[in-house]
Amino acid sequence: MELAINPSKIMSSLCYSIFRLEPYTNCSFGCKYCYARWYRSGKIKPRPKALGMFLKVAKKLKVKIPFRLATLSEPLQDIEENAKYSLKLMRIALDYKIPIILCTKSDRIAKEPWKSVINQLAEEGLIVVQMSISSLDRTELEPKAPHPIKRLEALNEIETPKVLRLQPLIPNYSFSNAEEFVERVKDYVDQITVEFLRIERSELEFYSKFWQKWSFYSFEGNLIKVEAPEILKELREACDRYGLNFGLCKEGYFDLETANCCGMHHLDVELRPTLREIYRELIEVGKIRIDEIGKIFERYLSGRKLENLPGPIRKALKYHEKVLLKVLRDQNVLSHLTPLMKLEDSFITLIK
Repeated sequence: MELAINPSKIMSSLCYSIFRLEPYTNCSFGCKYCYARWYRSGKIKPRPKALGMFLKVAKKLKVKIPFRLATLSEPLQDIEENAKYSLKLMRIALDYKIPIILCTKSDRIAKEPWKSVINQLAEEGLIVVQMSISSLDRTELEPKAPHPIKRLEALNEIETPKVLRLQPLIPNYSFSNAEEFVERVKDYVDQITVEFLRIERSELEFYSKFWQKWSFYSFEGNLIKVEAPEILKELREACDRYGLNFGLCKEGYFDLETANCCGMHHLDVELRPTLREIYRELIEVGKIRIDEIGKIFERYLSGRKLENLPGPIRKALKYHEKVLLKVLRDQNVLSHLTPLMKLEDSFITLIK
């Protein structure tokens, strides 16, 4: 398979938020499955550039675009107690009315001064908090993070839309029964979002004691991920019974989702087009000519709408649009990302 853009970047075509705020260079929680270990290393230090760049962009940004705090390190780890870089980033967001998706494993959200700033952002509809866990009871893969139950309890201390991010979901480790799991968390959150475990092939011996079915995650074959669509269906059904929204991260089963993965329906923001939007359009019209995809993009943050955005934002969105178009024009790539869509005779159609 040939793809002019690095294959590791194509997963962006499934995701809404690409603008990351990374306040720290590394993470002290030491989660054994950590995906970010493939992208960063070295000592844990604050990143002053994160503050400067965000402030510069915030002053110029006239469109409501969500920023994710953070993806490559825990934004509320212990270094935050003194450095307070995440707090400063949230205050910039509050001052300039920038929507934030706070991604954390920390119970520091329930402590001051973070709690007050989070609640102020929530009052203005500017924040969604995503709390990540891999299990409610087992902690051996997250040795230095707060206990999962403490994380859930911390959510009760803030007044904001709350998403429980089951990341990663590891079958026979995360839970033994989907409905029981959802019943235990239903009073803490508004939504459950799931992302299956992905690992390097060299780690398979350790994780195969939990699960035996795997599929390729990367095109190069270096990364593999859990293959268990039946568990996703069980979780979706349980969420329906208990009145929770259900989202998926980088799984491609758009037919199972009742909300976007990041909880952005709680925020008044402009969205870039993703495969989700193409799928929803196909539900309505049945098929789309590949050379007419641009008409769908026009409804979202793309094309001419990018012209007056700050340079880094404009560049990132143009790159995303380029990647998405390449994905849609390559059947091998498209089928790798979702089992629901296909390219056939110059048309994108649903797989029935």
